[in-house]
Amino acid sequence: MPNGPHSESVVFTFNQFERDNSEAVSVNVFTAVSPPNLMYEDICNLAMNRSTSFIILPFHRRWYVDGTIETEDDNVRRLNLDILEKAPCSVGILVEGRRNLRSTNLRGTSSSPSSNNSSTFNIAVIILGGRDDWEAIALGDNDQTFDNKMLRPIRETVDLTYVEEQVNDGPETSSFLRSVVENYQLIIVGRRYNSEDPLTSGLREWCEFQELGVIGDLLSSTDIIGNYSLLIVQQQQLWPG
Repeated sequence: MPNGPHSESVVFTFNQFERDNSEAVSVNVFTAVSPPNLMYEDICNLAMNRSTSFIILPFHRRWYVDGTIETEDDNVRRLNLDILEKAPCSVGILVEGRRNLRSTNLRGTSSSPSSNNSSTFNIAVIILGGRDDWEAIALGDNDQTFDNKMLRPIRETVDLTYVEEQVNDGPETSSFLRSVVENYQLIIVGRRYNSEDPLTSGLREWCEFQELGVIGDLLSSTDIIGNYSLLIVQQQQLWPG
């Protein structure tokens, strides 16, 4: 994690989360100094030593609220690619929300996060049958992901809905996803899909960032209007013994 106000705010947030959930969560901060091309070794070794189940990485690009690019760090992108290839556990890349706020409400005025005072938080898990989809399901399953004490009050108010949509090819998949993204604040998708899968046919040619996968790349595009965060997950790779 780079030094500076941004990393300090992240550490503060996690420490606050630990205080609010002291019976269920513990936070340990680890600092290492290494050249960018070797940083993945520190992260993978730490994950191995701590028997880590899941690594969350930041996407290398950040956007202003109007959808234009704020920063883009090629070192972070290379780090993400190296960890996806060598991690001893499952990996997720988190694409922050507030990327594109060109959406409008029924009166035609621009919407923004500050104007949304709803207490609900909607999460979607997209399942297309890819090899990483089961990992996405596990992350969306409260019983498997977090401690029971922390999630007991959440389970009492959660409303789970299963929706099955019939699509025949990549363009139909894209159209359906575009039609539902505005309903969610967090979308979880798997990274890898069969290159011959008809559900993603025609989409691979437009994929800009391979680390996000076909669907993750589509949903992270500023061409899609929405104010949601995106978590792209890759299941732990099993290496031959």
